Amino acid sequence: MAHAGLSICYNNRGEVERGPALAAEVLAAAEARGDQELALVAHGNVATPEHFQGKFASSLAHCELAIALYDPGQHHRHVRVLGTDHGVNALSFAAWNLWHLGQPDAALARARESVLLARRLDDPFNLAYAPFFEAVVHWLRRDVVAQRERAADVIALGETQGFPLWLGVGRTFHAAARVVAGDAGALREILDGLALAAETGNQSGAPALFALLAEAQQAAGRLAEAQGTVATGFAVAAQTGQPLFDADLHRLDGDLLLATGGTADEAAARYHRALAIAREQGARSLELRAATSLARLWRDQGKRADARDLLAPLYGWLTEGFDTQDLIDAKALLEELRN
Repeated sequence: MAHAGLSICYNNRGEVERGPALAAEVLAAAEARGDQELALVAHGNVATPEHFQGKFASSLAHCELAIALYDPGQHHRHVRVLGTDHGVNALSFAAWNLWHLGQPDAALARARESVLLARRLDDPFNLAYAPFFEAVVHWLRRDVVAQRERAADVIALGETQGFPLWLGVGRTFHAAARVVAGDAGALREILDGLALAAETGNQSGAPALFALLAEAQQAAGRLAEAQGTVATGFAVAAQTGQPLFDADLHRLDGDLLLATGGTADEAAARYHRALAIAREQGARSLELRAATSLARLWRDQGKRADARDLLAPLYGWLTEGFDTQDLIDAKALLEELRN
């Protein structure tokens, strides 16, 4: 269990190469001894860094194994040592993985399961942990109303329980939802929230936070700042070994290039890089975003057939999430390209 706790520490510090190595040792020991309780811990400890490494399918598999092994009556006591409940953790990371893999509705369902479990357990830390993961799912689904509502829950728990990390990221996601909805003045609150979260030293998932900030800056018309944020996001991803959002950072880079006078060829190169990374990671949702941006560029260049041929198979592969903004945008573009 000591190695399991150390693995979590490395993951939280953004040292995602060291964390999995320890977690793999724990898992091997658990399987050799037939220790299901230790296996539960180990599967969660492997799933977490693998998500941040962009290994979404493998991470999801470990999450599902942990969910199958989890018994709240037997295993919730580990929160005294490890902080996070194993069931809440597995459900939460399963949700994030599912979204990346192109299942936004299943992702939301898992996130809500995690929140319900946290409420049943009535443990303060997990009562903040699970709603944060759901808030992120709403961000990924581009539902700013739900994102703001769930982030408000995270803020409330962060304030009453004195959790600076949850208070910081709660404020970040709450303010980001307001900026995207038109309140550019909330941009300062995103930065304040990120600063508070950074003071805890937790760097897990940090590149996604820079994508969030860049999107907000883009929505507020602060394009040069958004480009700088994207560059920082790439640097942090490389430094910490967390390429989970590299595809979307490249897509954002392409969008921002076009908006600031960059050439179509420069933007297309970014979109192609985004597509390559998303395909390598099996990140269907990020692949759809990149394909939509590239198809839109090709439409504007008169390459309508190429745009349609790129976007149609990917949209056709997806089986859910048709009420999410990414799929709505892709469908509208496809219909335009077919006319």
